[in-house]
Amino acid sequence: MIYTLDDDDLERLIDDWVGHKTSKYHSSEIFAGAGDMGRDVVGYRTVSKLEGPWDNFQCKQLRKTLTRPDMLRELAKVFYYSSQGHFSLPARYTFVAPTGINRRATDLLTHPMKLAAALKEDWNAVCASHISHGVVINLAPALEAMIDGFDFNNVDSLDATRLANDPSMKPVLVDWFGADPGAPPPGSTPKEIQPEETKYLEQLIAAYGQRRGTPYADATAALDCSEYGGRLKDQRTRFFEAARFKRYYRDNTPGEVLQSFEDDVYHSVIETYHANHADVLAKVDAVMERAAAISVTGVLNKYARVPVRQGTCHHFANDGVLEWK
Repeated sequence: MIYTLDDDDLERLIDDWVGHKTSKYHSSEIFAGAGDMGRDVVGYRTVSKLEGPWDNFQCKQLRKTLTRPDMLRELAKVFYYSSQGHFSLPARYTFVAPTGINRRATDLLTHPMKLAAALKEDWNAVCASHISHGVVINLAPALEAMIDGFDFNNVDSLDATRLANDPSMKPVLVDWFGADPGAPPPGSTPKEIQPEETKYLEQLIAAYGQRRGTPYADATAALDCSEYGGRLKDQRTRFFEAARFKRYYRDNTPGEVLQSFEDDVYHSVIETYHANHADVLAKVDAVMERAAAISVTGVLNKYARVPVRQGTCHHFANDGVLEWK
């Protein structure tokens, strides 16, 4: 899928991907085109942007693998324009080449000291005429010193496979190509009552107490009840199935995907919720039955199992959207 993108779309894809790496980057920006000074997609690590640490993602959408000369020329641009005071050198420099890099270029990337030496040795012959249009920029002492002071361990490459396998790329691929986000990892229901589930549980326990004619002292008493304890355990299982589902797809799909799923569930059960019922527990049972019968649209359809759809209704109750009362 990534191979099919043109140059501009690859840059936008990488910008989107960097934007999902929120724990590492404050923001990102595309500089590609005339006057980019060797920058394509920039990930800013702090609010200081180019005045602070930043990473450069040089996008090379090529039919063939990235070559050694092209690699050196792109690096030379960043070093030259940095030496002219336009920006500091990037903290990391990554070649984004979906088709990969050839053997000679790989040899340099896997030997950082050799890469530094090659950039200096080949500068005048390979790079000097390819930095600024119509100008020959030979290696000056200041540039050589800048190269000597840079840690070339921070130069790397990403091909399409490595990109697709990056966790932050998953929601981007779902958004761009409708990729399958996969199923949530399995989990279990905690034995102890968790703070996150207190609201809907209180509502359910009151409903069970209403049905039997005697309120329960607390959640433990309700769970130990021979008549309704098993049913309450099933409701907790549904709640945590939905919680795992929500957590996984919140992290691995664009935000609107999960919102669309929740909207489908809401609008499928809302009429049942507002219908007349003998008591609150009858309402809960009717909504659970309705949630089990519905189907949802979009990429989450095949993963939205019955307990997930039912548990989502408990999340509505927990969040005050559709309370059990």
